[in-house]
Amino acid sequence: MFRIFISILCIVFFIAFSSSSMAQTPSSEKKEKEKPAEQILIEKGGVLLSRGTLQIEPGLQYSHFSRHRISISGFTILEAIVIGEIAVHDLKRDILQAALTARYGITSRFEAELKVPYLFRWDRDVRAPETTDVSEKNIHDSGIGDIEGALYYHLITAKGWVPDLILNVRAKARNGKDPYGLRTDAQGSLEELPMGNGHWGFSGGFTVVKVSDPAVFFGSLAYFWNVRRNVGQGIGTIDPGDSVEASLGVAYALSEKFSLSTQYQQRISVRTKQNGQRVPGTFINAGTIFLGGSYNISKKTSVNLSVGLGLTTDAPDVQVVWTVPFNL
Repeated sequence: MFRIFISILCIVFFIAFSSSSMAQTPSSEKKEKEKPAEQILIEKGGVLLSRGTLQIEPGLQYSHFSRHRISISGFTILEAIVIGEIAVHDLKRDILQAALTARYGITSRFEAELKVPYLFRWDRDVRAPETTDVSEKNIHDSGIGDIEGALYYHLITAKGWVPDLILNVRAKARNGKDPYGLRTDAQGSLEELPMGNGHWGFSGGFTVVKVSDPAVFFGSLAYFWNVRRNVGQGIGTIDPGDSVEASLGVAYALSEKFSLSTQYQQRISVRTKQNGQRVPGTFINAGTIFLGGSYNISKKTSVNLSVGLGLTTDAPDVQVVWTVPFNL
């Protein structure tokens, strides 16, 4: 089903790109209305860069998890899949991701993106708390994460009650250290941590944007396909399961340089399968609310900060994202 969905998206991209030279670009009046909140929407795929514009975005993201047991699947580099029994009662995980993202406006309606992350991870495990023999182990590791690439196409320009519609397709490599075959000590405790989820991933979706000056409303829907893999090493074939992500938010300008945004994001991931059998505890329902702001230092540079608060037990407790995009 997903392959059919991706095929339809690719056909739409090809037809739309072929006719992009004849398509009309958004009016200057509309651009002026979107300008205060434009950078927030660029990051969320709701506004594309103009033709020939290259944007470089260095950024930091901090995430904190606190779980009795973690077995998270989905199309992400921040939450690794764990297969097998986990003798952990309490686990706290801190992840600091430094990433460099590049975006390029191929045409006024077509944009490409590449993201290269580097992760620093700290895990604290407290084992066997029901006995008097309580042990605590701290593990830290770092390394490059899974690289992602994406394409965006502005299919429909807003007119009247019709909103802007931007299509997107994304691919994620599995170059980061995966969670299979990690080094352990004599007691079976991990001595190193994964930097990726160990699977290729692809997604397709869309974003809609509607301007109601001074606010801009936006929403998105995406389907993530994690590719099944024969891991070997006594583990067998692992299918991480697919996931669906939806979000809804609003960005509003407080001045010509400063804007705020609020967004709710929901992700549902189906159970992971090992050798065709469902792995218990791997169904994920993660809901997060993000509060953010953007300040334009100049016409080419801005500073963005957002804080995400987990609303369900499967979501990260807290996320802090700081980026400084600048156009060349």
